[in-house]
Amino acid sequence: MTRILPLLLLLGWLPALAAEPSAVAPPVFDHQGRTLGPPLSERVTDYEIDARLEPATHGLTGQETITWRNRSAEPQATLWFHLYWNAFKNDRSTFYRDAKAMGGVRDENASSPSFPDRKADEWGYSDVKALRVKGGADLLPTLRFEHPDDDNTEDQTVFTVTLPEPVPPGGHVTLEVQWEARVPKVIARAGRSQSGFYLIGQWFPKLGVLEVPPERGATSPRWNCHQYHSASEFYADFGTYDVRVTVPKAMKVGATGVLVERRDNSDDTTTLRYHQDDVHDFAWTASEHFEVVEDVFRSPGLPEVGLTVLVDPKHHRSARHILESAKASLELYGRWWYPWPYPHLTLVAPPTDAIASGGMEYPTFVTAVGRENPGEPRDFIIWQTVAHEFGHNYWQGLLASNEFEESWLDEGVNSYGTYKLCFAEDVRASLEQFIPSPLRGLVGPLFDMNPDERERMRGMTSARESSPILQASWKYRNKGDYFRNSYSRTQVTLFALEQLVGEETMARIMRTYVERWKFRHPRSEDFFAVANEVSGQDLGWFFDTFFRGTGTLDYAVASLSCSERTEKKGLFDDGKGGHPLVEREPEGKSKDDAVNRCEVQVNRLGSVRVPVEVKVTFEDGSEQVERWDGEERWKQFAFERTGKGGVVQQVELSGITALDVNPANNSRTKGMSGHVAVSLFGWNTYVSQLLTTVASLLF
Repeated sequence: MTRILPLLLLLGWLPALAAEPSAVAPPVFDHQGRTLGPPLSERVTDYEIDARLEPATHGLTGQETITWRNRSAEPQATLWFHLYWNAFKNDRSTFYRDAKAMGGVRDENASSPSFPDRKADEWGYSDVKALRVKGGADLLPTLRFEHPDDDNTEDQTVFTVTLPEPVPPGGHVTLEVQWEARVPKVIARAGRSQSGFYLIGQWFPKLGVLEVPPERGATSPRWNCHQYHSASEFYADFGTYDVRVTVPKAMKVGATGVLVERRDNSDDTTTLRYHQDDVHDFAWTASEHFEVVEDVFRSPGLPEVGLTVLVDPKHHRSARHILESAKASLELYGRWWYPWPYPHLTLVAPPTDAIASGGMEYPTFVTAVGRENPGEPRDFIIWQTVAHEFGHNYWQGLLASNEFEESWLDEGVNSYGTYKLCFAEDVRASLEQFIPSPLRGLVGPLFDMNPDERERMRGMTSARESSPILQASWKYRNKGDYFRNSYSRTQVTLFALEQLVGEETMARIMRTYVERWKFRHPRSEDFFAVANEVSGQDLGWFFDTFFRGTGTLDYAVASLSCSERTEKKGLFDDGKGGHPLVEREPEGKSKDDAVNRCEVQVNRLGSVRVPVEVKVTFEDGSEQVERWDGEERWKQFAFERTGKGGVVQQVELSGITALDVNPANNSRTKGMSGHVAVSLFGWNTYVSQLLTTVASLLF
């Protein structure tokens, strides 16, 4: 999910790494979303769903046929399910209990006395009406709500059923489910708005994941099926989805996968059928007001991808930016990491009254943001949101990370990828674009700053980390803590890893990670192992320090002083055993022959110890680099050169300084205090830090 949305809500307006092109990549799927060759995934769970939306009542009725295969070596008699929309059933759910404790959720502030402020018909729910083995036993009497993460017996987002006969190892079972639901008012990642917009995500009874050894460290088969938390996303197995949705005929629909059939019904409704193999989720949207824009991505060596943009008419000028960002993402991510294999991508820009549903990802289906007057030539908000949400189609779409337990593997890795794309495309955070369009021309020149992604990252470090990156998403102290560690801190930490191993090695790490773990369920240790292998280094210290630890990295150039000596004082000999003599400067000696001695002190102010490079630049433009292991609290360096150009002009610390919590003290220029950060970094750094801090606090 994007981290840009809280900034939009705050401001009140809503709307070199590339490898050589590979040989031409043949299509992986046909035009009906079916795999042309062998399955790309194990296809543990297959869904056939038939759903009907009733806008008059915001009701959704559905029936599904689920086929589940037991991958484990042990019989399985109990099946675990998610029923996500019950998170919005009442204020006693774990979702709302977490939201209250963590400070709110997305666009809703928990400090409000009325939180959660919902009218009677704005709550949502899912109610299972029938559940049986196909052609066999009724399982509904065995349904039990579970709460594996907490003691909240009132939470109804996870349930189990017990089979009359266990599913044997390698066997399968087919279930038939009927359910009724009410679509909630837009909240977090799903819902409906006053304008008649619907985003239907996490909407059907869905199986959890049976993890089998050695997957994600499992030593015996275990069900992974967490409750719906306010600061978590999702985790599911790959399979095949064949879904029919019936809506009023006037509605325009977009969904995961490929539209393979459309049928107009006699009751003034339309049924649309979508299909997609080798995905782990399905989402869709519907509205009478969508403006539909179609296009195709084509690039030598990459599969062709059909593009559909659904945008509110007020934001129709955003469609071009959405398409351009999507094409750039398909191009660069496809060459950097892995050619995106699916034949179609749907991009949705929700209307203004549904902005809380923007910035979300599902397989082959993402929601972005739209604006009436996007910035030109590239709107930063739109470009970064599209690049970020589409990027999830790798780290969550292809790799199916467990976002409940290891959110950084999706959100953080994806934020790093978003930075790489925006930097490569020179997409800048022009502050003028953040000003509402009526005022843009008037006051925009006062904010004529457009930091690039590396400049923005300077504002992403925090003076103190209270939680590690590696932590279950619902266990963070508050939502700011969750978003900072899952998004920006991980992004900067991966950039620091790039600084440590080199850009090309980092590129190979990312490519290897995707190639090795696509259509599987990697965990943190799998990423770490790939990094060690590809880099040829034992990076355990790095991952222990920055992913599992909470220490502070802060190195500083404490002082720079230079003195000039035009004579020698004391007793000297010729170095060969000759007689001592007193050396004096010969009369008339040129100052060009003077000896310049500069002393530099660097300090370790934080608890984290890392190797540091101390680079000094002399007045004549030459440079010298000294290496310090960073272990002690301080280190003194002395530099002596003859001639007027031999004076040290600037001292800079480098290495993995991306994680330094105070970049303002990482350099010092002769005659200028190293603590005058404006002189060193300019206003861009501080504005970037302000924007990032506000986003992390309010998301």
